[in-house]
Amino acid sequence: MSILSSSSPSNVYLGSPQVDKGFPTNCTKIQEADRKHQLQSYLMDLDGIDLVEDEEDRLFTQLSVDTVYASYAAAQNRVRQYTQLLMLLKREEELWAQRVEKARYVLPEYKSRWLPDS
Repeated sequence: MSILSSSSPSNVYLGSPQVDKGFPTNCTKIQEADRKHQLQSYLMDLDGIDLVEDEEDRLFTQLSVDTVYASYAAAQNRVRQYTQLLMLLKREEELWAQRVEKARYVLPEYKSRWLPDS
């Protein structure tokens, strides 16, 4: 039986390498990488994402950065407002503490149910 009359397609050409189907060749890896790249490009096209930066991308980036700064400024403002509220509540607590002290002098033997046992 000659090599040319063999039924195996891998032996049709003299000197053709035997390929084990369990291990991918470099050509297969390149084809898979190309398919992945094409799929990514296709999905990016579906999402409306361009690979090349344009004026809209720059504007979007600037607006995103401005949003971060505005959120930071708003957070600072909230902290300032909460600090002022805390100061008002502390002041009110001190006024009520003074009133409690004055009330103790009115009835020194009276124990309120609101005061902790000491």
